[in-house]
Amino acid sequence: MAQWTVIRQAIAGNRDIAELVTAGLSGERAALDAADQLRLEQMLAEYAWAAFHIWDRTQRGIFPKGTFESTAGPLLCGLLRTARGGTWWRSAKHTGFIPGFVLDVDAVLAKNSGVSVVVNEDTRHS
Repeated sequence: MAQWTVIRQAIAGNRDIAELVTAGLSGERAALDAADQLRLEQMLAEYAWAAFHIWDRTQRGIFPKGTFESTAGPLLCGLLRTARGGTWWRSAKHTGFIPGFVLDVDAVLAKNSGVSVVVNEDTRHS
């Protein structure tokens, strides 16, 4: 998918972006200036947007049931489990994504954290 290619190429082809993402998510940089904070948030948004496309195609039956939960969901959630990724998600999920996607991302996040959430059985009509 083109969405993932853009992300991979940005990180692989630009050391500055790779350092921003790794240091930013890990908290290696105690504080990010406004420009770097915006850049990190935009990278997280791109990851989430790419994951949304896998989720949407799974919901519409283009990909087999469970594809999102076993592929893009865990990849996205690896980022969202970081301190800055989690902070971004807690805000972004209320403004930029449809409820069905948010429920499913939160379910994948909770799967390995011991937190219980409502599982979204059918989000096709969200």
